[in-house]
Amino acid sequence: MSNALISFYHNLEEPIIIYDRKMDILYHNLSFSKIFGDFNNSKGFQCLSKLAYKFAYQMCFLKSEDLRTYCPAIAALEKDVNYTSFATYQKDEDKFFHFMIKAFSVKKRYRVVYFYDITNELRGEKLKEENERLRIQNIEFLNTNSKAQNQAVKMALLNRISISIKNELDIKTLIEKSLRELSIVFGANKSYFAEFNKNDFTIKYTYPEVFAPQINEIVSYSKAIVDDLHIGINSIQTCLKEHDGASIPLLNSTTRIIMPILKNSQLYGIAVIFTPRKEITELERELLVGISMQVSSSLIQASLFHQISQKNEELELAFKELKEAQLQLINSEKMASLGQLVASVAHEINTPLSAINANNEILDKVCEKFNENNLEILKEINSVDKEAIKRITNIVQSLKRFVRLDETTQQEANINQELDLTLDLIRHKTKNGFDIIKEYSNIPLVECYPNMLNQVFLNILMNALHSIEDIKKENPDYLGKIKLKTQVSDDFLQISILDNGKGIKEEDKEKVFQAGYTTKKKGEGTGLGLAICKKIIEKHQGEILFDSGEIGFEPEFKTIFIIHIPLKIKNACME
Repeated sequence: MSNALISFYHNLEEPIIIYDRKMDILYHNLSFSKIFGDFNNSKGFQCLSKLAYKFAYQMCFLKSEDLRTYCPAIAALEKDVNYTSFATYQKDEDKFFHFMIKAFSVKKRYRVVYFYDITNELRGEKLKEENERLRIQNIEFLNTNSKAQNQAVKMALLNRISISIKNELDIKTLIEKSLRELSIVFGANKSYFAEFNKNDFTIKYTYPEVFAPQINEIVSYSKAIVDDLHIGINSIQTCLKEHDGASIPLLNSTTRIIMPILKNSQLYGIAVIFTPRKEITELERELLVGISMQVSSSLIQASLFHQISQKNEELELAFKELKEAQLQLINSEKMASLGQLVASVAHEINTPLSAINANNEILDKVCEKFNENNLEILKEINSVDKEAIKRITNIVQSLKRFVRLDETTQQEANINQELDLTLDLIRHKTKNGFDIIKEYSNIPLVECYPNMLNQVFLNILMNALHSIEDIKKENPDYLGKIKLKTQVSDDFLQISILDNGKGIKEEDKEKVFQAGYTTKKKGEGTGLGLAICKKIIEKHQGEILFDSGEIGFEPEFKTIFIIHIPLKIKNACME
């Protein structure tokens, strides 16, 4: 091999090894020795075999049963033709080189194997690939970050608007706040809300107030826009007119945003926004959808609250009317009870009046022939008149106290005295053939409605009288007995009224407090007495109980009514 050729290969930076046809190493340059070691006086296969286990194909297309061909260096040596392959060489545990191995023959006498180091090139390619991958990742990150920022902005705006309107229960204020928020977000110079009616829209609210003269103005839009609004699609257009029917054009080209507001999936109205901005971003378009949904949701909430408020007002009015009707019913029943007493009370009054009238006639005659002997007669007449007047006064006062229709507030009352008042009203019925027994305890004053309790006592006593009178019809000598007892027990005042009448039948006991139930003949009772009694006692936050039959602790009596009234009644009211 010529010195010129050796000199040429000697100056190359890439490792080179040259063999002859006997596979003896003729030459290897310094670069080869630095990387692979010194293999002087080594047979070719012996030399390269030492390197074989450190070489590996990066890409291998060979198909051979000879395993030596799987070492790129050996394959390069054996081939007679030009040969090129790419391989990886592991010099140390963590040090790798990448070579392009080229082999060719010179004058058919020598085999030159050339190792071109492409490590840096491959690393550069990998670095480029990694940089490209990082660049793509960075772009994706920036896009994701931008989307996240946009989403955050969107959520912040929605949250702000939501806080502003979500708890607003007045429809007018809700819509006015929504218009203001929309105007701020889109930099609008004008906005209004128009209520949908058939195919047109009527302006109901404007922002700012300077456009208030447009309220009640009718605006219209194309069928395509209205169809979109019905299904919740926003309309964003550049326009020269406010709406299709407008006769006066706008001064400048303006972006018009029409946002539908739905109520129960039906088009309720529209918020129309006019802004000088030429472009509405995708984020703002998404924001419009969110605002529309929020306003629609708040509108439903406000409408429901309005409906509930109306229902509450109607219920309050009905409740008030019911209370008035109930009070009228109680007073009506009281007057009915009083009506049953009128004839007897009239008789009670007529008797002393007759005495006074007779005395007046006697007085006239005595005055005509007055002398000292007539003085005793006058004194006697005067005494009778005083008693008669006293009796009439007591009856009238009892009636007045009983009626008391205008007393609607609680008062302190002595229940013993109220029982006596009621007994005075029926005294004409109990003065013959009746024994009235009083077992009153020393009881405190009670906060109550005395006129209503008198009604309860009268109804129970009248029922007792009727029950006893039914027995007296068959046995006139039967002694009727009525006992009234009062006592205090566990912060309750207990009032008991017992009678020895015929009692209440077992099958009728469940009906006693039912409205309309009565055992009296037609025209003699309304059947409301005891039902009203129960209501009055419940109004006093108490209870009324009864028993009829064999009363073990009071064997003389057949029926007992027991009333419990709290000694302190808190804010009693008609219900």
